[in-house]
Amino acid sequence: GEAAEQGDQRELVDGERLCRQAAPDVWSVAQILEHLRMVESNVAQLITKRVAKAKAAGIAEEKSTESVLPSFERYRVTLENAVISAPEMLLPRSDIDINEALEGLESSREALRAAAVSANGLSLGEIKHTHRVLGEIDLYQWLIFVGHHEARHKKQIERTLKSIPS
Repeated sequence: GEAAEQGDQRELVDGERLCRQAAPDVWSVAQILEHLRMVESNVAQLITKRVAKAKAAGIAEEKSTESVLPSFERYRVTLENAVISAPEMLLPRSDIDINEALEGLESSREALRAAAVSANGLSLGEIKHTHRVLGEIDLYQWLIFVGHHEARHKKQIERTLKSIPS
């Protein structure tokens, strides 16, 4: 009925709003989600490749049961104080559609989860890979980085939504 039609229209307006940039040099919500997809996909590929290589080399099982979160603390401080621009390869398309962005993020999240599962039980602190801002960090820290990166962009989404007129 009429209520369903209004609901559909509102969703379309909201979707359009999520694709709108508040200013020419500011990402839309859809673009932020597309950037998150790109980062997640890259980290998933990194973990998958490095874990396969480490398994082939006979990496040891993880013996420690201590939390790895404290090992990221100094990097967290660095990230919170840094102004970071995304590298060219992680810049979202300007015409990304919100539904496409959400579907892509769902896929990248699944790939990241699968990569983490493939690494389960291995000593990921022994596998290092260089991050362009943080330097050499291990795969535990890469996973923590993804969570931190997404929290940063969640705040950006909240600011963006406040600055775009409904």
